[in-house]
Amino acid sequence: MEFLVLGGMILLMDIFKKVPAMKTATKSLIGLKIPVGIVVFLVGIASFKSVRLIFPAVMALIAGFTLILDLIKMIPKTEDAMEKTGNFLTGLSIPVGILTIFAGIIGMFVK
Repeated sequence: MEFLVLGGMILLMDIFKKVPAMKTATKSLIGLKIPVGIVVFLVGIASFKSVRLIFPAVMALIAGFTLILDLIKMIPKTEDAMEKTGNFLTGLSIPVGILTIFAGIIGMFVK
């Protein structure tokens, strides 16, 4: 569940894009979104067997899919469609990040 907390923190990086001092840090951490997203998604799939609560597993799947969406942005023919939905995805990543961190903390202590 530690990767779930990490995925939530990466989703919350969008808050710091407007802060001038954090702009270079967020640019350097953008490359971690896709690999962490894949790991979080796989942790979500594996968590359905071992976790008593379903909330951390579902949030891992949602957070992993949200992080993997950056991979879809790299496909050339989807640039226009993803540009239009970019603001929606940014607004979606903040609450998903908060809920993911919360679910990761719950998942670490409930086994």
